[in-house]
Amino acid sequence: MTDVIQSEYVDTSIQHEFDQDGVVCLRQVISPEWIAKLKNALPTAIQLAGPNHFRFENPGEAGLFFGDVLVWQRVPVFEEFMRTGPLAAVAGSLMQSRTVTFYHDFLLIKEAGTSKRTPWHQDQSYWCVGGTQALTIWTPLDMVPLETSLEFVKGSHRWGQLFEAVPFDPSSKFRGDRDGRPPLPDIDAVPEDYDILRWAMEPGDCLVFNCKTLHAAPGNQDPRRSRRVLSTCWAGDDAHYVEIKSDIAPPVKGDNLTPGQALACPTFPQILPVPGPLPETV
Repeated sequence: MTDVIQSEYVDTSIQHEFDQDGVVCLRQVISPEWIAKLKNALPTAIQLAGPNHFRFENPGEAGLFFGDVLVWQRVPVFEEFMRTGPLAAVAGSLMQSRTVTFYHDFLLIKEAGTSKRTPWHQDQSYWCVGGTQALTIWTPLDMVPLETSLEFVKGSHRWGQLFEAVPFDPSSKFRGDRDGRPPLPDIDAVPEDYDILRWAMEPGDCLVFNCKTLHAAPGNQDPRRSRRVLSTCWAGDDAHYVEIKSDIAPPVKGDNLTPGQALACPTFPQILPVPGPLPETV
């Protein structure tokens, strides 16, 4: 096995943009049929919310900010999408990897009328994952206007720095500062110092970004629509398990993994190439 994974949605120009900017917007990757299936499964996903879900509400606002991880373990449609949808190939191609392992999913719902902002952060700061081949794919299930879209600091994945993980809510007990990593720069204080990227999006589009790319999201104060998004996180050949002192999110460490070991295990399944059947025991 020597060839990297290929995707029909990734060509040399897309690859160059991803490598340089740390993020790329791909149009109409997810079929309308998949979008409909995922949207129809949302009530079940919320009803079966796992132990690590959160609900943030601001007093006096109608909107709710809901999030949950490892949804694929409870809702079959999300597992089917992860295993058979187009995103594994997109991830493998952009990581230029021969293998693709699924790390976790993250369902995010910002209802109409919530001002709750997602702070600037890097995804890898929250993970027990080392290496360079890891990324996130942000897939909206609703139309996302430019003013409520995810925003990125262009090229920040090439700064060579992993910052401390910050809590999404100031009242959270989450601690991401135990590993001696530097605090995040105050990007909002001097936005003119950074090249900020964002895109208006339609269902079927997706944002793919390096796990070290700094990004944030505004609230959703559009009274007309919710912003429902499924994020999926993927790892390639050089991704491996690391021990960190800070809290991790999601708070799962796989199945008896040791530092330096490849991630693939039942909790973090290898998707591509599709693994063969386990040998029979006698």
